[in-house]
Amino acid sequence: MKSRIWLPLTILVLSSLACSVCGSAGKAIQLGRDAATVASDAATAVGEGVVATIVAETSDEAEPESESDEAGADEESIPEVDADAMSEFDSYRVRIVSQWTPEVGDAEGMTMEQAHTRSPAAQQFIIDMGEDVQTEFVQIEDEAWYCSGGSCTQTAADADELAAGFGDSMILDPADITNDADAKFVGRERMNGVQTRGYALDLSEAQAAILAQGDVADLQSKVWIADEPGLPAYTARFEMSWTETRDGEAGKSEFFYDVYDVNAPFTIDPPEGSETSGLPDDVPAYPNTEDVFSMEGMTTFESPDSVETVADFYRDALAGQGWTNETDEELGDMANQVWKKDERTLNLMVSPSDEGSSVMLSIE
Repeated sequence: MKSRIWLPLTILVLSSLACSVCGSAGKAIQLGRDAATVASDAATAVGEGVVATIVAETSDEAEPESESDEAGADEESIPEVDADAMSEFDSYRVRIVSQWTPEVGDAEGMTMEQAHTRSPAAQQFIIDMGEDVQTEFVQIEDEAWYCSGGSCTQTAADADELAAGFGDSMILDPADITNDADAKFVGRERMNGVQTRGYALDLSEAQAAILAQGDVADLQSKVWIADEPGLPAYTARFEMSWTETRDGEAGKSEFFYDVYDVNAPFTIDPPEGSETSGLPDDVPAYPNTEDVFSMEGMTTFESPDSVETVADFYRDALAGQGWTNETDEELGDMANQVWKKDERTLNLMVSPSDEGSSVMLSIE
């Protein structure tokens, strides 16, 4: 079963995305980082040959310049990467790919992608486990969507927290490894759109254990540090490969981390399917809301306004959109309305809360 190796980290990452949907992006990022230290499953079920394709796409099809004996000391010594380097960008994307290829059987793993823009403030996380199993989280300013299994939920989000988290890495920051590693300069190369310095790393098997599931041998690793005028020193690309035996199965593991589209003019859009998560066009949104949450067919929110005020708004607004009232009654302190239009039925329930009212709209 393909998912058996990647399940622990997948659960933790999905939990972190769920926290983001609830407006706790900082906690989500920390959960993702913690996941990377306790599980070794950062990867993607990409199938055979996909890693090779990604390598070709991210290398800019440029051959590295050969190492020169005349390289200065500043090149021979690996520069320390600023962990906050990406916070200086206007936009960027990150791709993490990890793959396990047994000597007998198919490759398996998981791909994770991030995208961030500063204006408008937006972020996107995609986890792809192959075989059409994909989870996506998008936040655009104060709106967020979480999509999985063909359905989406929508909720209000914290735009200030989104802006404060710009530049944070979701799962793994290679600088945590490379800044303390013994390194050998191997040449300059254009990588992921920027000029870089390349270094072969002398890492221990313990440093690979964060991603390994079994005994590690033949570990090889390289890093490319950005050396572009006007940009800070950041990890443009990091890769590791090693042989490994898992549950008696011999094979090869590969891990790739790429930062690309730095300061590129791209836009993050709501995910596909998000149009079904909110209210339809003929159901007006209440103008004074908090803690809005929507999924297919249902929307809930809080309002500081009274039950009567909210109920009065929808009596007028729904009638104005061509809905026909079927039921309008008081159930104790609550208001209940049922509306019909074409083949649809809309149920509105407004109940009192400590600070106003709680509202649920559902459409069948």
